[in-house]
Amino acid sequence: MKIVTLLICLLIMNIAMAQNDPQWDDTQSKDWPAACQKIEITSSIDQAIQPAYFYISKGEIARPLIISLHTWSGGYEQKDTLSWMCIEKNYNYIHPNFRGKNNKPEACGSPLAIQDIDDAIAYAIEHGNVDTSEIHIIGVSGGGYSTLLAYMKTKHPVKTFSAWVPISNLEDWYYESVGRKQKYAKDIAQATTGKTFESDYYYLDEKEARSRSPFFMETPVEKRKSSKLYIHTGVHDGYTGSVPITHSLKFFNKVVLDFDPSAEADLISTEEMLRLVESQNSEISHPSKIKKGEAHLQKTYDDKVMVQVFEGTHELIADQALAPLEGENILAIGDSNGAIEMGWVNQLKKIDFKDFIFNTAISGNTIGFDNNGREDLNTLKNIDQYLSSAVESLKRLDRIIIMLGTNDCKAVFDDQLKAIPENLRTLIHKIKAHKAYLLFQPKIYIVSPPPYAPDNKLIAKYKGGADDIAWLFPKFQKVAQDEDCKFIDVYNKLLPIWNQVTLDGIHLKSSGQQLIAEIILENL
Repeated sequence: MKIVTLLICLLIMNIAMAQNDPQWDDTQSKDWPAACQKIEITSSIDQAIQPAYFYISKGEIARPLIISLHTWSGGYEQKDTLSWMCIEKNYNYIHPNFRGKNNKPEACGSPLAIQDIDDAIAYAIEHGNVDTSEIHIIGVSGGGYSTLLAYMKTKHPVKTFSAWVPISNLEDWYYESVGRKQKYAKDIAQATTGKTFESDYYYLDEKEARSRSPFFMETPVEKRKSSKLYIHTGVHDGYTGSVPITHSLKFFNKVVLDFDPSAEADLISTEEMLRLVESQNSEISHPSKIKKGEAHLQKTYDDKVMVQVFEGTHELIADQALAPLEGENILAIGDSNGAIEMGWVNQLKKIDFKDFIFNTAISGNTIGFDNNGREDLNTLKNIDQYLSSAVESLKRLDRIIIMLGTNDCKAVFDDQLKAIPENLRTLIHKIKAHKAYLLFQPKIYIVSPPPYAPDNKLIAKYKGGADDIAWLFPKFQKVAQDEDCKFIDVYNKLLPIWNQVTLDGIHLKSSGQQLIAEIILENL
């Protein structure tokens, strides 16, 4: 109880300080690249004309689309650093107005404003050169607020949502802005009541504020299972900036619980929030000498949502803004070490959140045997399905990672040991003959099977496996070389520490799984 009280006191002290307008709410500069064209979009709800700036990527190959959302007091003409960055990278880009400044009922998270964003996306898809599997929404400050709204409401298949220093709860932000004596309080009052207040006597419609707040909306979990949400907040925001970091931290917790009400272990605790609030001070340079943009905290849930508290204030770190587009689409093929919750595949997801990984690992899986008489545990018989399902989910394939061989070395398959390397070669040939490989040309990675324990530490069905794995290692390495695949050696790196990282001589502990993921990532 004392910790909660202290946290509340610290927040009140922070929000009571008068603030300067944040640098990312600069609406005065209207410097636009010549390559961006001014367009007009007709609202699909009320037929109002909404202007925007639009850039169409060059060339015949479809390119990603960036929807950049203006700040709280801005509009479509507001200077946007992302416009220059998107042109340089040849991304399609649109900067919609969606009713402009958030100081009137038709703006500020209204159904009209949300639909305007969807209409802008539809316009860009129709008139641009858009890869519809690569649609990305980015916003900072009020644009971060609108990004969270889009996460809750958009009908389009958006791949990533990046909300920088966002507002998630208008009701809270109204009272926080009153305490700071900032203009945003009156803006929220006018947007929620529909009144124009000429003086400093204004009030909030709390019910309407909640209806326009992402924090009080239901997360569309089924629609967002293939999307990623990035939430970034500067540790000094709310102290030297206009939006307390708790807007981001609480929203992360809310989305996690909407995905899984039992995922309490994945939440940011009150104690952790208190630690971050205590890290705030009036100088950008933090006592730990952490560099600007580096993380004080980074927490992920599954591969769906990430929150990062970075060294900075109410801002967007420009060189990180387009990082989500660097993520790759990966098919993982493995056995129980890849299938379990703490397995190497999920460890990869935690280490490199931006990648999209389609996991087909299944306990008992082999390269080319019907393990326990089951065809579904024979990768050669299922590889076409794996590839087709991965492309259906990911839309594109950049890499294929295969870590198999452990179950092929079971005692029951001893008389077929010499067939295993050729089964691996046949598997690679089948992959390369599939239409997904022919279309996307993904790089194939062959990961060596991890070691086996000595026979005296194994149950009967695995005895002899240690010698089999050692024999297979150079054979797999040769197949990978012959077939122009990248070979990744986890065997020799795990062998000296095997007793420390294995559960039963076959399966790995979490620490071992993490080590495998780190070794794989080094080789990607």
